[in-house]
Amino acid sequence: MKQVLILNITRMGDLVQMGALLDRLHEERPGVAVDLLVDRRFAPVASLLKGLREVIAVDFHELIDESRAHVKDVVVLYHETAAWAKPLAERRYDRVINLTFNRPSALLAGFIGAPDIRGARSAWDGGLVVENPWMAYFCDFHLFRRMNRFNLVDIYALGGSRPGAFAPLRLSLAREDRTWAQEALAGSAEWIAVQAGASDGMKAWRPHLFGLALANVSKRWQGGILFIGSREEEATIAEVIQVYREAGGKNPVMNMAGRTTLNQLAGLLADCRLLLTNDTGPMHIGVAMGTSVIDLSVGHVDFQETGPYGPGHWVVQPELDCAPCGFEQVCAHHACKDRISPDFVADLLGHVLQTGPCPTEVSGVRLYESGVDEDGLGAFRLKAGRESPVTVWYAAFWRRYWYEAHTGLRSRLPPPEGMSPDVSEVQGQLRTLQPLLEAACRRADEIARAAGRAAVDISELKRLQHEQRTDQERLLRIGMATEALAPLSAAFARQIRNDDVIGLDRLARHQAGAYHTWLRRLAEIERYLVDISSGDRSATAGHADKLIVVGRERQAA
Repeated sequence: MKQVLILNITRMGDLVQMGALLDRLHEERPGVAVDLLVDRRFAPVASLLKGLREVIAVDFHELIDESRAHVKDVVVLYHETAAWAKPLAERRYDRVINLTFNRPSALLAGFIGAPDIRGARSAWDGGLVVENPWMAYFCDFHLFRRMNRFNLVDIYALGGSRPGAFAPLRLSLAREDRTWAQEALAGSAEWIAVQAGASDGMKAWRPHLFGLALANVSKRWQGGILFIGSREEEATIAEVIQVYREAGGKNPVMNMAGRTTLNQLAGLLADCRLLLTNDTGPMHIGVAMGTSVIDLSVGHVDFQETGPYGPGHWVVQPELDCAPCGFEQVCAHHACKDRISPDFVADLLGHVLQTGPCPTEVSGVRLYESGVDEDGLGAFRLKAGRESPVTVWYAAFWRRYWYEAHTGLRSRLPPPEGMSPDVSEVQGQLRTLQPLLEAACRRADEIARAAGRAAVDISELKRLQHEQRTDQERLLRIGMATEALAPLSAAFARQIRNDDVIGLDRLARHQAGAYHTWLRRLAEIERYLVDISSGDRSATAGHADKLIVVGRERQAA
């Protein structure tokens, strides 16, 4: 492997979160040349990343707008896109890593081409397929996100390269930007940065609560408060400052929102003691600059996926059954934002600023401290509050299962303690699902045989396929209804759609393979759950060895 191209054209934070992937690629092949294709709006962030040979910036935003507005016909757009993409194809990359999971990026990845494409690429018929099990996992974990314990940083690194040593996020900042930031912050000996807004209002804590929390902490700390963000957040910041002043806050305040380049923003964050923020792109910049982060995780944000990576950070999440809510969910109450007390946030700020103890007596929220787990991946440890015992057990179970299945390595994490809290319910669901799935496998095999005959009986094939679709809907309803089975059901749904085959017979064999994989995994999980529940760790290790063999076979393939 000599040359790698990464496609990452959607969000600023996603670029910063590529840091571990870049380190891992250079570990995998010292001297490898890594190029990055990025939207022009985010090129300044890309320029701060370490380990890139070239940043290729294209105005994808304009291209999509022109396509939607029919400014140019599709043939002209295709020829223009092909003209600038052709030189990339001519470079003959050894690997293309597509971290943007949409149809346009898939077409682009397929057009550029490489012997090894990871992530979304176009199928022969223009559809979208996802290569690499970690990339498929990334597409699917929103279906069982409360059990996901893989940070996006690690999924990028594992899917785009391979397992390796923990690598913190890092950005490279020019000396002039550091000097500019130091001069800008000369008015106080110590600063905390605050981002009270967010590009999506669902992800933002309430402005007046920011103001109350900052006023509270100002009574025990004498530094300055630096507001960051975009110009669109001016009204939010003005409300925070007004509430802060009315509540007695007297510390110096500086508003730099929309007044810096991204490089200057990185310099400011590097010189701040900590960053209090919603889940935003600047949060990841702060992490990469070595600044401690307090992440207020509200709305549809799940810190397990996109929270601050590596040790030294804190996350506050509302203690609600619906938190985090789904991406497509419309919330009528936003009660999660009112669960986080400004006094609790002030106490946490005080602890990070070393003016008080860590708050542990808390109501309505969960407090997590970030760190690194035994496998060298980012993790979060509960410090205060309560989690559902069912979610805790299955999150630990699935964390080990997918790591071993997808890497071919033994996880150093211990299996969850004792039996699952809902073991009786799960055993009943398994008894219901397993015979139905066995019947579905037989039907899928029958369809494959019918589709492979020299003279295909179309009416018979249609009948079998209709029965198969009906059964599939039923199987997925059962499989997605429980935390014990949902991840396998989601993996099946991805595999059944993830086809790039030509011919009715090959498509039928592909689908039959998906059913048999589901059944095999279900049997593995049943044995695994029984052995863990019974305390038979030697049998559990044996099942883990089987997963490791399967993982190695997938890597070799």
